[in-house]
Amino acid sequence: MNQPEHVATRKPLTPTSADKRNDVLDILRGIAVCGILPVNIFVMGLASNTQGRTFPAVWNADWVAWLVQKLLFEGPMRGLFTVLFGAGMVLMLRKAEGPDAQVTPVDVWTRRCLVLLLFGVVQFMLLMWPGEILWTYGVAGLGLLAFRTASARTLWIWALLIIACLSLHRAWDTGTYVTSSMTAAAGERAVSEGRKPTPEQKEAMKTATATIAANYPAPGSNKEELAQRTSWPGVLSWSAAGWSDRHLGVYSWIGVAESLAFMLVGMALMRSGILTGEASAVTYWRLFLIGAGLGLALRGIDFAWQARSGFELDIHKVVPLMSWLRSGWYQPARLALTLGYIGAIVLLVRSAPGVWTEPFRALGRMALTTYTLQSILTSLLFYAFGYLDAFGAAGLMAVSLAICVITAVFCMVWLRGFRMGPAEWLLRALAYSSFAPWRREKAADAIGRSPPL
Repeated sequence: MNQPEHVATRKPLTPTSADKRNDVLDILRGIAVCGILPVNIFVMGLASNTQGRTFPAVWNADWVAWLVQKLLFEGPMRGLFTVLFGAGMVLMLRKAEGPDAQVTPVDVWTRRCLVLLLFGVVQFMLLMWPGEILWTYGVAGLGLLAFRTASARTLWIWALLIIACLSLHRAWDTGTYVTSSMTAAAGERAVSEGRKPTPEQKEAMKTATATIAANYPAPGSNKEELAQRTSWPGVLSWSAAGWSDRHLGVYSWIGVAESLAFMLVGMALMRSGILTGEASAVTYWRLFLIGAGLGLALRGIDFAWQARSGFELDIHKVVPLMSWLRSGWYQPARLALTLGYIGAIVLLVRSAPGVWTEPFRALGRMALTTYTLQSILTSLLFYAFGYLDAFGAAGLMAVSLAICVITAVFCMVWLRGFRMGPAEWLLRALAYSSFAPWRREKAADAIGRSPPL
């Protein structure tokens, strides 16, 4: 039986060629993958539960570096990277629309997400990075298929609805901690006044003691973990346990929902032309001023409130309403700051294009390879060479900057001879079921194959 003409004439779906890539998207992606590392490196380079909370609230280099990381990088950079993942769905859909429509991207996108799941397993099993995001992206990416024909307005509605639900859940979860802290504080007052605490107060006091001990371990108490994470069997066990807890536990679905929401935002921004630099300058100024202003204001209030107790856990200074509000606005503040960064970066690219964009463009074209290289380099430094817990926050920020420079140089050199990075080539080969050549075509070969005039 013959196929209908509109089906028979469809062309196979193929990856975007280098000459058709959007520079703004690549630069955004390159900045995002660099911005993720200063957040991840605190988990990579420090023993458990010493990721900034033990720093004194004084103006030394470590405390300032931790504050900068928490205020400017943690959350919005992951948000930016996730937004750009959602944009990838729209890029693929554009090839399946219009008069020259190609085959549906559903099968390709599904395989792409499944390959990301595989890459996530490789990250924790071989590269010892249990905090990897690829598994979560693979799961959330499958959910994007339900929205592949949605309008920008519909995408925004669903994204904001998911973010609202996440905010409510976060506030409710905080309520459990608030109740326990207030009960523990009441128990301590009872003991100080010579009264016997209730069973509930005793249990809450035990929980509070365990929480404080876990977050502020005594000097030298992490020797066992240091030994574990600097031996091959030990670090594999640590990585597997951390990865399973993060990606296979009940709370892993919070991460999936969060990623899906930001991916939907990315699809909406892509359909509106904002991520490709096609929107008006007024649009980007609004994103920058409103997004960054609102995001930094909410985060600044949060940090100012924490400064009351010197950024230390203090069950005696818990204020229920403020605790719920701070938890509830985390996701909105993160989204606002992500949008602010998009506006600022596009305005900067437009107003001051130049040599500074080349490293980020190369990193963006090889974002998956760069992400993998970050895991390789940090594992070698902290586990193979034994520098785990050897740096403070300022040192870790410096290490992350050095790794970004190294990977940027590698990417620029690599792209002189190849069309794409090795990880990108493998992802596309498995997703498209086509092992296309990845070397750049030499000029002589291209001339030789060109049709005669």
